[in-house]
Amino acid sequence: MTDNAAFTTLMEQGSRLHAAGQAEQALAQFEKALAAQPDNVDAANACATVLTQLGKPDAAMAVLHRVRDALMRDADGATNYAIASENVGRLDEAEAAYGRALALDPHHVRALNNLALMRARSGDWTSAIDALTQCRDIQSDNPVLWMNLADMQIAARQYAGALVTLSQAVARFHDAPEFVVRQAIAWAFDGQIEAAQDAMDALTPQAQELLEQHIAASNRGAERLNRRPIPNRPDAYELFCQQAFEAMQVCDWRDHDRLTAVLREMLARVARTGQGRDWRDAQLCGLMLPLREDEMAQLRRVSIDTIGQRLPAAQAPFKATRSPGRDRRIHVGLAVPSLRDPRVANALQRQLALHDHTRFAIHVYSPTPQPDAAVTNRIAQDCAGAVEIAHMSDDEAVSRMRRDELDIFVDMAFNSPWCRPEIPERRVAPIQIRQTTWHRHHPSRPCEYNMSDRFVHPDELDMDEYGAVVRLPHTCWLALNDDQPAAPAPDRADAGLPPDALVLCALLPALMVDPHSFGLWMKMLTALPHAVLWLPGYAAPARQNLQQAATQAGVDAARLVFQQRAHRAQTLARLSLADLFVDTVRFNANQGLVDALRMGVPAVTCAGQSMA
Repeated sequence: MTDNAAFTTLMEQGSRLHAAGQAEQALAQFEKALAAQPDNVDAANACATVLTQLGKPDAAMAVLHRVRDALMRDADGATNYAIASENVGRLDEAEAAYGRALALDPHHVRALNNLALMRARSGDWTSAIDALTQCRDIQSDNPVLWMNLADMQIAARQYAGALVTLSQAVARFHDAPEFVVRQAIAWAFDGQIEAAQDAMDALTPQAQELLEQHIAASNRGAERLNRRPIPNRPDAYELFCQQAFEAMQVCDWRDHDRLTAVLREMLARVARTGQGRDWRDAQLCGLMLPLREDEMAQLRRVSIDTIGQRLPAAQAPFKATRSPGRDRRIHVGLAVPSLRDPRVANALQRQLALHDHTRFAIHVYSPTPQPDAAVTNRIAQDCAGAVEIAHMSDDEAVSRMRRDELDIFVDMAFNSPWCRPEIPERRVAPIQIRQTTWHRHHPSRPCEYNMSDRFVHPDELDMDEYGAVVRLPHTCWLALNDDQPAAPAPDRADAGLPPDALVLCALLPALMVDPHSFGLWMKMLTALPHAVLWLPGYAAPARQNLQQAATQAGVDAARLVFQQRAHRAQTLARLSLADLFVDTVRFNANQGLVDALRMGVPAVTCAGQSMA
């Protein structure tokens, strides 16, 4: 057999094995072929493809790098090299290789499509949509390319454009379910509630199944606010609110007023129909909206009632029991936010050190995703036990907590992304307390008491409408962090700050930044021409939205300075570079303000009528 014939045989064997799903055996044949002809582009591409499928992107990149010059001679090869570069994080090389592919063939659909995805990940939605529009126009009879374009427009929250694309696709592809479902979703996201609901009600069984698949994929995707999955069969209101809440997390306020109106409309519908809503996300996001305190209280009451009504009946009812051998200390369970946040872990350790462990046995329950055993064990040394419950279902977590025979359960994770209201609803202790909520109204269940103080609930307040509230004499806020800043402190140049500017800082989560507060900050910058606003290193979409909002307010977007990513000690050290901390006016006085005051930075805030 000639060398060429042997090479061809190896490639054919590898292709058959690969088609049969035998990736490792296919790789062995392709590697033999590549060894026989080290400069053969086809063999290198085959090896790289299988290595990528086997989760070995670095090895795939190494294979293609050896034949890089040959790959760059045609658009397919350059695209393959770009994909491999992207897989190992070499984005500049990927960009250049995609550019080379499109220089060789401006209509190369695979290069255009992958470049669009890359641009979208960096927040360049305009370039991404332009590239996918070209793909669609080049192969206008390919339904996948129409779907890709519509999906990108929806991801960019360009719902009007998506609806135009989908209307054309529905006509071209004869009401194909893939497009009908996307059209219903886009109508809902665009706030066209009636049109969306009519479309969802008219879905065929096949289309309904596709909608459920979309929802399941969304629930498996990026971490959801408060980890509340969207129901498999949501209504149009649910879909609109979900996208609007997610938009708030990147400071996209286009639906701010419409969301407020929709929530009020939904409250009115609940009053008319009695249909419940799980509004745990609205209890948080509503704080950034111009909703009245009584409206927020209604959202909370409806949500708690609905969660209780929807619990499956399998779990045994709670019974307060004490085993004969249990010690006589008061056993207190603390449900805390994720210990992966160093602020939470540090404050919790400080709190545990203050307890009298001869009288109280403290049990900590943390929902840390992928927990660090060292952190959990360190917490466990200062209490009766620390248990990670992220991997447990609600019923499993309830059963585990009941084993500790708690006397008191304290929910300290209220409305954080780790909030699990189903747990206290099942009941894990005779007395359940919430510390602290962001609302003054306290529903009668599932917790008997809500911790507060005489600032949030002053003496002159008529307490009857606020429920059972335990008021501490000074404050219920546990400002316990004692972690220290890194040394030495950086200078302004190292932190990317102008040396002579007046630095106003608002180091707050993006979700807490509401348009009213941001508008006030822009007025400050307008009145103080030598000032800059120092913000956290938000994700690209949030940065772009805030820069656009600044420009619309007549402020140079360059006066928004986004903090460089850093660990906790570095962030604390940098805080001292600010001249003034400026708080939000709706949801405020949180960890950012506490950190600023600890680091000696003066602050301006605004007292409201709630815990937040």
